[in-house]
Amino acid sequence: MIKVLFVKHYNEEELQEMDVTPDEAEVSLALLLLGQYPVFFEKEEEEEEESVSEDELEVKISNQTYEKKGKKKRKVAEVDNSKETLLRMIDWEANRPKNPPRRIFVRDPDAMGACSELMWKQLTGSDVKDNQCRLMLGKEQVKKMMVDVLGKAEKLGIHGQKVSVYGPKGEIHEMVFKMWKKDTPILMSVGWKNFVKKYKLEKHVDFLTIWMFRHKETRKICFAIDSTRIPVKGMLSPKILNAAFKNPS
Repeated sequence: MIKVLFVKHYNEEELQEMDVTPDEAEVSLALLLLGQYPVFFEKEEEEEEESVSEDELEVKISNQTYEKKGKKKRKVAEVDNSKETLLRMIDWEANRPKNPPRRIFVRDPDAMGACSELMWKQLTGSDVKDNQCRLMLGKEQVKKMMVDVLGKAEKLGIHGQKVSVYGPKGEIHEMVFKMWKKDTPILMSVGWKNFVKKYKLEKHVDFLTIWMFRHKETRKICFAIDSTRIPVKGMLSPKILNAAFKNPS
């Protein structure tokens, strides 16, 4: 935004001390000589925008409003806060496997060494976009996974490392495990794009259960991912997250 300052009673020395451009100063001095008061335009400091991930943005946008022709209109909300969904999520939380199912390792039965506790994720629009090729993960959950598997949290960096991702039916997909925008861990590459197509994953209705483990033979970091489809109508509301899960992701 721009605000106008009507400046009176400034002499030449004071103008030189002001934070103005040479052109503004020249015009202002000329106006002073003519007995007129110069006008300055000063930019106000802009507020620094809050940095949020695309996942957080998708949840926040449901609560935003905008002004149009003097009337307040609400953007279409994609948040599910229904009792039916709450009961479904409570049931899923109680009955999902705590360890990777054996069917995930049908093609490599002796793969899994040290394994982390599970994390879960409700897929968002950015996770399944054909031109994105990435699955965004929770930073704190990934740190805990690394401690479980490696004994410490290691830095990934923007280049990351290649990992094998074992899917619900045993297929093995090669992906890159790295940091995105310095603070968001992701699984990416055409491997994730193929994973989405293979299992016909969709935003909101597909929920992933994810484990990190160390391969027994190669000693490399790997992931196991199981998927469950639950007919919800949008992102889960904070109320459902807090009621259904001990540790909401």
